[in-house]
Amino acid sequence: MLDFLLLTCGIAGLWFGSDTLVKGAMSLADRYRLSDALFGMLVLAIGTDLPELFVAFDASVRSLAGDDLSGIVIGSAVGSSIAQFALVFGVAGFIGYPPMQRKFLPRNIVFLIGGIVAVFMFSLDGHISRVEGALLIMSYAAYIVVLILRRVEVDEGGGTVRHMPTWRAWLLLACGLAILLVAAELTVVYAAEFAKEVGLSNIAVSAIVIGLGSSLPELSVSFVALMRKRGGLSVGNLIGSNVLDTLLVPGVAAVIYPLVVSQAILLVDLPVLLISSVLVLVFLYVTRRGVRRPEAVVLLLVYFSYAAVRLGGPGS
Repeated sequence: MLDFLLLTCGIAGLWFGSDTLVKGAMSLADRYRLSDALFGMLVLAIGTDLPELFVAFDASVRSLAGDDLSGIVIGSAVGSSIAQFALVFGVAGFIGYPPMQRKFLPRNIVFLIGGIVAVFMFSLDGHISRVEGALLIMSYAAYIVVLILRRVEVDEGGGTVRHMPTWRAWLLLACGLAILLVAAELTVVYAAEFAKEVGLSNIAVSAIVIGLGSSLPELSVSFVALMRKRGGLSVGNLIGSNVLDTLLVPGVAAVIYPLVVSQAILLVDLPVLLISSVLVLVFLYVTRRGVRRPEAVVLLLVYFSYAAVRLGGPGS
């Protein structure tokens, strides 16, 4: 019963933290006249991806002591990216994402698709070296520079937000992020405990509960942003998070300790991540429909097919 109550508190914290975070983000994006998507890529993506960065850093430091934890680093980074694009876009797509401006498609192709291809090419020999890790970090730095130099002011006609003092908006952003990260950890830990109590297997717990848990911050932020008619914050957060997961997370980890990449990552995870990324970019930037129910169904089919293959296929 205690596990269930703490799980409920974690879920409630996710919603409250997301609402607080989005309120601060909306105010700051409007005050600095940044597009919602750009603010999501620059600020929200880094904030909601702190757990993945902490995991990569900790696992790589532990690897220096003799335990090779490369699988945790690369698996969590790629798996989180797949969940964010196929699962989060799929679930939140039932609310509906508006189409995005096509002029930003080349940038996303270069850094999002290019990052996936770079990780794949670097991993063909089974390793990502320190030099290759440094190249991934520099690529992410280039991404941030491009975002800042190609800054876009807000478009007219977006959602409205009550203006508040800048210090209060930053405080809301920081408090919302802190609540979100703590609530996500609380939800994952006690969801696993509760699942074991009701008889779910260890495989089901790790594949479903923990896998979903790594994407809870992005999922909750996406729902709140969409309901407040600020879908750009969600899109920017998800795209920025995936670029960070693909470039910065394995880059930082490999610089500390070279990563060993299994064949399963090359055969299953990276191809699925490429497919889901291409689908999202086509839906958002090419078809001009955005992500609606039909597109959401396609993305969810990709995710659940991936989950089925991952449980019974290579490396499972």
